[in-house]
Amino acid sequence: MSRYLKLLAVVLCFVVVVACTDNEPEQEEQSQVDDDTEQEENVEEEEKNEDDDGEQEDGSGGFLWKVENGDTTVYLQGTIHIGPEDMYPLHTKIEEAYEESDIVVPEIDLINVDQAEAQSLYQQYGTYQDGTTLQDHISQDLYQSVEEVADGYMMVDMETLNMFKPWYVSNLLQQFKVMELEYESGVDMYFLDRAVSDGKEIKDLETVEEQLQVLSGASEEYQITMLEEMLVSDEQYEEDLEEMLALWQEGDEDALLDELIVESDEEDAEAEAFLEAMNDERNYKMADQIMEFLEEDSSDTYFVIVGSMHLLLEPHIGSILEENGYEVERVH
Repeated sequence: MSRYLKLLAVVLCFVVVVACTDNEPEQEEQSQVDDDTEQEENVEEEEKNEDDDGEQEDGSGGFLWKVENGDTTVYLQGTIHIGPEDMYPLHTKIEEAYEESDIVVPEIDLINVDQAEAQSLYQQYGTYQDGTTLQDHISQDLYQSVEEVADGYMMVDMETLNMFKPWYVSNLLQQFKVMELEYESGVDMYFLDRAVSDGKEIKDLETVEEQLQVLSGASEEYQITMLEEMLVSDEQYEEDLEEMLALWQEGDEDALLDELIVESDEEDAEAEAFLEAMNDERNYKMADQIMEFLEEDSSDTYFVIVGSMHLLLEPHIGSILEENGYEVERVH
């Protein structure tokens, strides 16, 4: 039996936010500042409304765990990397955990990503270096399908897409779909924007390059499978995202895992290897860093924000911490 990913939307933080980096870093950074300011204003207005209307109703905001060692506390917040602006603020328990924290810990500190360096890394990992193109590596039928989908977006032409590997093209198409649906307000950026505004320290668990290595490390065959998955209709994609978002808001672990992972009776070593690299191996590395926080005896409170899969799919971060003797308490 093999496991494979059904959706990529909530798996890697940079997929949604950084995948379409601009070729002009200064312009990109100014745009980010403007967006950050607008989102901070929206957050303040929503918090004011929340004070007027009472607590946010139960079920609105995913998963939250708590781990303590001495005077050090770590909150583990399972995020979804996409979402509409109107889903904020989140459940009171989540908002209070953030407020209590001294340090915010995302997968990647997207606020302070060096755009020029990120662009160079995407060039390194996402383009062919041997003179070949996308058209040389996929079937003509698939190439034509990509061309038809790309024609529906004004942000990129096929000549540009032809330079990229299948994994990168699939992520670009996903980015375009998310932008069109106005689902760009992921939980990670919501809290990172808040952290900057509130003057909280930010420590990330990974780098852009580390996550790009995972994506580009998939076999070409599996990259093509991911690309084919991104060619679903916009209507179907929107339906899938809305279902996934609803399950996250309800905190339904089992149903959300069903949306993220599909089990097949057919053996697929490439799919299994990719999922292990994307989930299992990263979870152990992130858990190691979280244990370092816990053992520092700093009296700090950490607010860790990672994709929900990393806290739900075994071996997940929580179970790894438990294996190492820590008590992991479900808060919400």
